[in-house]
Amino acid sequence: MNAGEKCSLLLMRDDGRTRRWRISLRLFRVLCFTVALLPLLLGGAGWLAWLLYEYNTELIAQQHALHQDNKTLNAELARLSNIEHLLALPDNAKLLALQSQQSRIKAAEQGAEPPDSPPQENPKEQNQGDAISLDASTSPLQLSSTPTVDMKLIGVENVHARRMGNALRIVLDLHNAQQKNQLGGYVSCSIKNTEGENLLLEVPKDVASFRINRYKRAVLAPVLPPAVRSLPVLTVTIEIHLEERGIVYRNEYPIEQ
Repeated sequence: MNAGEKCSLLLMRDDGRTRRWRISLRLFRVLCFTVALLPLLLGGAGWLAWLLYEYNTELIAQQHALHQDNKTLNAELARLSNIEHLLALPDNAKLLALQSQQSRIKAAEQGAEPPDSPPQENPKEQNQGDAISLDASTSPLQLSSTPTVDMKLIGVENVHARRMGNALRIVLDLHNAQQKNQLGGYVSCSIKNTEGENLLLEVPKDVASFRINRYKRAVLAPVLPPAVRSLPVLTVTIEIHLEERGIVYRNEYPIEQ
């Protein structure tokens, strides 16, 4: 065939009807090449889609690892912030507060009940040239660990407490550890005053109450009592009360300033 020649494509039916298309030889070759190349193109597209899927899976895993690292760094930052506030306390209360904070941190890491505050030596201060021995009972800030409770009936995770002016913002995730029956109850929060007494924070009943089958996120915003608004509040105690069972969970958490 010459370059200007054309070829005919015939489509003949059983009843004798035919359809005819005249196309150039160059176009016919292009169509044959495209049909032959189509399986290779489809294979290449499938291979590229698989590579993109693997890359996306790797990115998701990296994002999850970065999220975990961010949570760890936030916890460390909260601890350092609490230590900074502890160091700003008066000298005669600094030792008590630091040792109590370290006891709570070790107990939380080991999953054990935090021990009572260790016996303290009486710090001495020089006042007008006379050495005065200060007993721990005369300290302006007495801190004692709150005994933890965990009956494994409800899981408490991702607890974040932050001070916002004269109020606290507490976020926590509640999980039904049994996953059989619906759990109903309420959340209560308390802090310690300078005498070491627990002060219950007021939370509206409709906000503190819960009923969960599997999971629920609770957001609380209790207002601090006027007596402690001018003082550094370092920790908050969170208690979970279930109907007909009472307290099933209690733990103490640091407050981000």
